Amino acid sequence: MKRQSGFGLIQVAIIMASLAAVAMAFLMSARHERNFFAEGLARLTGKPAAAPGSANTSAAPPAPAGVLRKCVIDGKTVLSDVDCKDGKVVKPIATRGIEAPKPPKPDPAESAPQSATDKMIEKATR
Repeated sequence: MKRQSGFGLIQVAIIMASLAAVAMAFLMSARHERNFFAEGLARLTGKPAAAPGSANTSAAPPAPAGVLRKCVIDGKTVLSDVDCKDGKVVKPIATRGIEAPKPPKPDPAESAPQSATDKMIEKATR
């Protein structure tokens, strides 16, 4: 009888567990918006990890305080108070926030004193 060659069950289990660990690390780094793979490589090589967004920063003077700009950073549109290359100045809208609903005004007929005929009808129905 000829023996079948190929991967064994244990080898396949180890490969699948490794693949699942890599996929889980990728999902965690995507959720936390960090690159765990680059950080791990930097630890192994002994080099300091690059700060996130360091490639996009420029040596521009700081923008005046209180000015918002609409910028696109890493494909995301954000509002920032930091000067960016193609940022457009956005003027914020002053809002009052959420106002509580006002209670309805009482019916004027209920608050007025009863007339003599209304009192007599009330007394007769009791």
